[in-house]
Amino acid sequence: MMMRQFLSGLIAVLGLASAALANNGTMDEMTATISRGDYKDITSVLVLKDGKIVYERYFGRSGPQYLNNTRSATKSITSMAVGAAIEQGGFSSADDKVMPFFRVYDPIKHLNDTKKDISLKDLLTMSSALDCNDNDQTTPGYEDKMHQEQDWTRFVLDLPTMPGWSRDASGLGPFRYCTAGSFLAGQAIEMAVGQSLDDFIDAALFTPLGITRYEWHSSPIGEEQAGGGLELTSRDLMKFGQLALQNGVWNGRRLLPEGWITESTTAHRVVSEVQSYGYHWWIGDFFSATTGLVHKGYYMAGNGGSKVAVFEDMDMVVVITAERYNTPDMHQQSNDLLQGYILPAFELGAVH
Repeated sequence: MMMRQFLSGLIAVLGLASAALANNGTMDEMTATISRGDYKDITSVLVLKDGKIVYERYFGRSGPQYLNNTRSATKSITSMAVGAAIEQGGFSSADDKVMPFFRVYDPIKHLNDTKKDISLKDLLTMSSALDCNDNDQTTPGYEDKMHQEQDWTRFVLDLPTMPGWSRDASGLGPFRYCTAGSFLAGQAIEMAVGQSLDDFIDAALFTPLGITRYEWHSSPIGEEQAGGGLELTSRDLMKFGQLALQNGVWNGRRLLPEGWITESTTAHRVVSEVQSYGYHWWIGDFFSATTGLVHKGYYMAGNGGSKVAVFEDMDMVVVITAERYNTPDMHQQSNDLLQGYILPAFELGAVH
């Protein structure tokens, strides 16, 4: 299954098991090995260091104007959009309950107290009570079932709650990867701010960041898919990593609430021994193959192997775009590039 491959790949990649990490590679060697096809379907690699782009290469049919299908990396942009809506007063906080924004959809099926209690934070941490799990196609909210419907908002709102669901001591439920919940967070933004998700994100994020070329994937009735598929250039993807690195401030203007990035990249749910999840951001340790140093990073990730990784300790953002969809090694490749080439090169001063 597509999502099971995606998550199992994410969970496997953060160690030093791969033989590819045995090299002491340089950036030139990385360029060469990608160009000759040792790493499959990589379309771009960019590195921003100390606020400057210091490495930028495109491969295959890609180029500076190429629109990358970000797949689930879109979710991290949706997280930022929730923050922008809070900054502009559409929401009071991530603790806002979701269902009251959808009164126009009354009656909503299966609307019990547990469902009424679903918050933005529940959706952003993949821990809501909705019976939805993209690793289990038998669940009512499995992503492909939503895609078969005309009205995705109605589909998600009418989902039942997970049997036996409860909150733990942290106040959150169990982690279950749910793209439908991410989509609903985007629709909640629409309801809160009174305009389409496209128009809101364009004004709140894209225009300040200088992003003019993009394509949304949408439902049959035109609902933007906040859970995946937004198409952006590699440089524009990098801007979101830089915005995170700059704590939500761009050119002196605050776009996201103070502390939003810190809260978003805090480990709210533990996914595995090597991975945690924040507000639609993955969190984990990356190991340099040369020095053995550990760099804590948080990152956007999408099916195919695309990644936007932020390393605060190095003042660095790395963008890797890839189209190796639905393959077990897609995330291993991206992490091999990071751990075997990029981190060592910058640690050892090979690139400035």
